[in-house]
Amino acid sequence: MIIQGMSHTLHGVAPLPHLGVIRAQGEEAARFLHGQLTQDFALLGAGEARLAAFCNAKGRMLASFVAFRRGPDDILLVCSRDLLPATLKRLSMFVLRAKARLTDASGEFGVYGLAGDAVPAAARGRRSIRPSGPGATSAAGSPPSPPRWSKPSCRRC
Repeated sequence: MIIQGMSHTLHGVAPLPHLGVIRAQGEEAARFLHGQLTQDFALLGAGEARLAAFCNAKGRMLASFVAFRRGPDDILLVCSRDLLPATLKRLSMFVLRAKARLTDASGEFGVYGLAGDAVPAAARGRRSIRPSGPGATSAAGSPPSPPRWSKPSCRRC
């Protein structure tokens, strides 16, 4: 068997319809999520993203997220769309008196994957990304600037 390298670089923007978005809003959203997930959202700066997980009492992971803060009282959790309803229902059970509201915001946001020329274009804040080169693809819509990644602050599972 002969394995050859890729003959061309991937470029483009691809929609990721298998991912959904949970939005946490409110004064205590970061504190509430810190208590339920494996990440300290109080340390998460605006425009930063971190990986987080929701675990059961035995420490088994039930769902994983890419979480990022849009503002002081607004955090988005991107997760698998098939796990979203059950995860949202389970997390909502623990809100109780916290000044936080969890909603399914999948219809409000488009989740896109970027490759090649599309990454620096998005980082520069261009509204229209037009990939070029062999095998270039593009999807409708303008994806948001990619979040800055930072190290997780704690691990509980």
